[in-house]
Amino acid sequence: AAGEPTGVGGWRLSELEGRIAGLAIVAGSRTAPRTAPTQGPAAAADPGVPGVLVRRRARWRAFGEALQRAYPVKPGWQGWLRDDTLVCRCEEVPLARVREAQDLGATDARSVKLLARPGMGWCQGRICGYAVSCLAGEPPRPPRRPIAQPVTLGALSESGEVTGGAPADDPPLRPGPPAPSTRRTS
Repeated sequence: AAGEPTGVGGWRLSELEGRIAGLAIVAGSRTAPRTAPTQGPAAAADPGVPGVLVRRRARWRAFGEALQRAYPVKPGWQGWLRDDTLVCRCEEVPLARVREAQDLGATDARSVKLLARPGMGWCQGRICGYAVSCLAGEPPRPPRRPIAQPVTLGALSESGEVTGGAPADDPPLRPGPPAPSTRRTS
């Protein structure tokens, strides 16, 4: 992952994480560890990623953490919002729609999500989940754990069960039997 889902640190951090992710992919996933760490000294072990980029990423992450400590979100932030304030950028859900969901009977973050759709976009609530929980009047939820290891469709379709993760080399896609023709030949 790259960008804000990994923590707020500004556009420079997002750009660096994108470059690092791209270089790691180009270096070849066959040589990269399946569960590469994103923090700590082991994060520099990604093949094909120059150490200077890893050091810059560490510096910008430290900057983001210092910024969060120096300028935490103050209590009462919900009062600063206007109806057109976007609560969820992925689904473009404004505060007015969250309030409409509450007027319709939504009493928790889940019911707000089902009625107004915040948290149903690309980030799956990793960016807006905290705000939605607070706006719904419940204590903020702990951060979700990311998926530990992706599983390829090839691994699922070949064996019908998932055992140890994705195979080193996915089998090539094989076409299935041709679909029966519905055209009449007279």
